[in-house]
Amino acid sequence: MCLSAVIGELPEQGATRLPKLVIFDCDGVLVQSEEITLSVLISLLNAHVHDGKTLESAYFIEHFRGRRIAECLREAEQLLNIGLSREFEEDFRAQALAALTLELKATDGILEVLEQLTIPYCVASSAPRKKIEHCLQLVGLLPYFEGRIFSCYELGRWEPDPLVFLTACATYNVAVADARVIEDSVTGIQAARAANIKVLGFGPVHRHAKLAEAGALPFADMRELLTII
Repeated sequence: MCLSAVIGELPEQGATRLPKLVIFDCDGVLVQSEEITLSVLISLLNAHVHDGKTLESAYFIEHFRGRRIAECLREAEQLLNIGLSREFEEDFRAQALAALTLELKATDGILEVLEQLTIPYCVASSAPRKKIEHCLQLVGLLPYFEGRIFSCYELGRWEPDPLVFLTACATYNVAVADARVIEDSVTGIQAARAANIKVLGFGPVHRHAKLAEAGALPFADMRELLTII
């Protein structure tokens, strides 16, 4: 199915349809990586500050969640009035990888969901493929997603652009009305909505208002997913 055909088949208002494809985000949905990697990023950024102005960790973990790192770095340079070297992103990724290797865990309940899910599923992420694969390998989830990975880096367009979700639907020959996206970030939710795909917002209860405001149906326990869909 071509992308134009996928886009053209929009969900009917008020219709209830069982999905034919579940599209998982990776960071913050399949694995609990966002706090780890973004804490490393904010710490490295704050180490470059000379005038005392720093980024508050809790706020910027939420603010940067789900966004392309290059975009976050450009914003941080403006906020902190600093210039980052070309090597900064490389150093960040190396330190983040080390932290993930030590601390990363699969989302509680995701293994039970994957074992019981009877419809096709895949992962679509703004992260590079190598990072997606590494994270899934660390927590034992890679066998469930081999051959089912879609990365914005390979498409050259990042969320909130909907292309990564539309590409997943086209690959599986599924109309957007028959897909569901599972996201934890506002940008990911925006991308799903731009693709006209119904989106479920996964996260702790204190984030539900933000997820709902972005346009997702919030839920807090991954095990609830089988009932919701």
